[in-house]
Amino acid sequence: MSDVIAALDIGSSKVSALVAKVDGDNVVVIGSGLAPSRGMEKGVVADIAAVSESVGRAVEEAERSSRYGIDRAWVSIGGAHIQSQNSRGEAIVSQAMRGVEQADVDRALSEARVLALPQERQVLHVVPRGYWLDNSVLVREPIGMAAHRLDAEVHVVTALDSAARNLTRCVEGAGVAVEGLIAQVLAAGEAVLTPNEREMGVACINIGAGTTDIGVYLNGSVWHTVTLGTGGNHITSDLAIGLHAPLEVAEDVKLRYGHCLTRQIQPDEIVRISGFGGDGAREFTREEVVRIIEARVEEICTLVQRELRRSSFDGLLSAGAVLCGGTANLPGIADLASEVMDMPVRVVAPRQVQGLTEVIGDVGQATGVGLLLWGARQRQTPDVEAGGGILHRLGRILRAILPG
Repeated sequence: MSDVIAALDIGSSKVSALVAKVDGDNVVVIGSGLAPSRGMEKGVVADIAAVSESVGRAVEEAERSSRYGIDRAWVSIGGAHIQSQNSRGEAIVSQAMRGVEQADVDRALSEARVLALPQERQVLHVVPRGYWLDNSVLVREPIGMAAHRLDAEVHVVTALDSAARNLTRCVEGAGVAVEGLIAQVLAAGEAVLTPNEREMGVACINIGAGTTDIGVYLNGSVWHTVTLGTGGNHITSDLAIGLHAPLEVAEDVKLRYGHCLTRQIQPDEIVRISGFGGDGAREFTREEVVRIIEARVEEICTLVQRELRRSSFDGLLSAGAVLCGGTANLPGIADLASEVMDMPVRVVAPRQVQGLTEVIGDVGQATGVGLLLWGARQRQTPDVEAGGGILHRLGRILRAILPG
């Protein structure tokens, strides 16, 4: 059966709207829209009206491109307020002689979801990591297996309730209903990681404009996620300061002349850069430009390495690290990251989808494509992980009808 789904990746520098047709296991991107992001700071809404306008522009372009109207979409949520922790829930198997049933799994997952969270936080995802049978045997799929007790190990991703509500209001203000809020770090992993990489151990590093998302995958599931409050915009700011140039000029210089390794460029190449207030162009060597970029990217990679070590999973990443996000387009970034992090690193564009080449070939579209894949999967199976599931929708309904 064919179906149409939409995705909205709302970042600090751009809003990307994607439309895809889903036919069985095939996801084909048929439309896209892109608009500059206004009103977002480090992945968090700072101006609802401005973000709504940006979303509206991206949606209109995607509608024209696909010739489909967009009335609902899966939406990314990011920012340093995204947090995670691992949890465990247990359930007594109701029919031990017949084996574990879905109802037993649901009870264990529900208990694992109950956390002592501050009032200002909400659960976005509850991702199963594995199941213990009678606290001794670890399995991935417990249905039908004999046991008296079932324990579910899960990875729980949470967000600030206010940040989630404000983002939802922005999207609804553009006339689009939110099917679910998906953490950017999980959406990106959905698009760029293979099952084998997830199994062997891999870090998905999504470097956006305002933040850097890190997801650690082991044994086929996510085990650790974190968002760092630094990204490509910091590189642009460094260039603006170092070159005494406006931000828009610095961004253009980054895109046209950017590189992450000074040893790989011609040191005597000249770059002409316009200053403030219509001042005449100043000349810099490209080496001077790249040295600024290299220093900031090295810092970002060092922060990522520090976080991987803090998670204690750094020694288990046999598949190394995968880079995606708009900043991953910088030439030389994989080589520099590999040197700093002391592991194999590669830049990967979205996988598992077909359609528009300008989308599926762009590492900056990893989150948007991941949203489409997530949405397609949720059409086939009940949502036990995402913030767009039954519990989330019930919570939205209650918040709508209750005061305050």
